[in-house]
Amino acid sequence: MANHTYKRKSPGRMCFLNMQHLFSQRVELLLLLGMAFFWTITYILVIYKSYQDRTSGMPTAAICANITWEFLFSFILPFDPLQQIITVIWFFLDCIILLQCLYYSKKQNPSFPTKTVIFSLMAIALLLHYGIAKEFHDLEGKYSAFGINLMMSILFIRMLMIKNFQGQSTSIAYFKMIGTLCISVLCYSQYPHSLLLTMLYILIFIVDVVYIVLITHKSENLIYKPNKIIAK
Repeated sequence: MANHTYKRKSPGRMCFLNMQHLFSQRVELLLLLGMAFFWTITYILVIYKSYQDRTSGMPTAAICANITWEFLFSFILPFDPLQQIITVIWFFLDCIILLQCLYYSKKQNPSFPTKTVIFSLMAIALLLHYGIAKEFHDLEGKYSAFGINLMMSILFIRMLMIKNFQGQSTSIAYFKMIGTLCISVLCYSQYPHSLLLTMLYILIFIVDVVYIVLITHKSENLIYKPNKIIAK
């Protein structure tokens, strides 16, 4: 068990002296970089698949929650220099995903007030992220981040049921799961006694596995249908 020393950087931040971590700083850094790599590839694959299929590759609610979290913890409440760099990269990738969502959603349903709904959801999400960070003294945004992740995993399954394979691929599913697994192990090392976070890690992993099973099953079925486009 590694002994890490943290200094208080702000009045509301939860920092502890001589906090016991389960893993060494080197292992935690590798997990952080693993999370950054796999999630960055996930975003890039979502962008590519959205362009390829001319549809939004991420559920609308997940985009709104994601991009506002990244904005908040990149520019308003940054908490770690390395994490800030990662989050800024994700923010700009999510900007592309958001633009794709706005463009393709408008083309698919011209009468629906897409912009109004999306920007309203973003305003609500930003307020909730900020409120949770302040109320629970969570200026690292971990509770809202894992909440978003669980919501996203569930909505990906719903999107698979509605859109079939449009905007999705098995690669996206695997990279998302591995990236989330890296950050889950990292956070468990830092907060091993948090019941809520542990429940979120487990639930996200279960839903991600279910999503992989479902999307793999659909992919295998499409192999035997020559008139279908197979996305992997």
